[in-house]
Amino acid sequence: MNQTPLFDLLEVRGPDALAFLQAQLAADLNSLADAGWCWSALLNAQGRVLHVLGVWRVAANHWRLLVPFARGEELAEALRRMVFRRKVQLQIDGKVTLGVCAEGIDTGVGGLLVGLVERVDARAIGNDVLDRLIADGLALIDAAASGRHLVQSLRLDRFDAFSVKKGCYPGQEIVARTHFLGRNKRHLVQLDAASAVTWKSADAVADAATQVGEIACAGQCHALAVLTEPVAVGTRLHVGDGDTWATVSAAPEFTL
Repeated sequence: MNQTPLFDLLEVRGPDALAFLQAQLAADLNSLADAGWCWSALLNAQGRVLHVLGVWRVAANHWRLLVPFARGEELAEALRRMVFRRKVQLQIDGKVTLGVCAEGIDTGVGGLLVGLVERVDARAIGNDVLDRLIADGLALIDAAASGRHLVQSLRLDRFDAFSVKKGCYPGQEIVARTHFLGRNKRHLVQLDAASAVTWKSADAVADAATQVGEIACAGQCHALAVLTEPVAVGTRLHVGDGDTWATVSAAPEFTL
């Protein structure tokens, strides 16, 4: 039985599509060529990440937003509130999703090549691929983690998912201030469990009895956590309210 697809497809079309998305999303889209791909984010006014998404340029007047965790309609509604007089249309395509394709577009993460496939296609990307993305340090944000972390805390700079140089977008002032003043005091680490465990985003992460952060993105055996202080690779941390323990296996904060 096929699992639920990880990504929703939101089509953005119209003569103002590029200008509209450039003003809403954190990445600089102006340099993206036709058939190009990048990762980006939608932030709130406080600079906190609401969505991390794939952005696929078909043409200047046609873009595809790949939105994880069945949050496509949520993102569409948020963007529709900002359309105003822009000549742009937003529509969810419920028949297709992102799939692993041998000769597809390079996402720049985990060697993952993608294309559009039917949602029932065996190639459709599901939650099992999260571990592959997490291993490369990419934190996709679900509803529980939405609005909790700065782009710098998630190290989205490693994927050029935000810009401190382009014009205004929601949260841009906070992003720029944090960047130029060095005010980010959070640290991103990868956690590995011995086998598949039950954990979720926003679960507390503790060193002994002291909370030191929380899960930002949880896969089956791997997770990314945002911590309030650096910890060494190999450190064992307690996750959530149960008996789940995980080991810090990598710290993109310090390795790249």
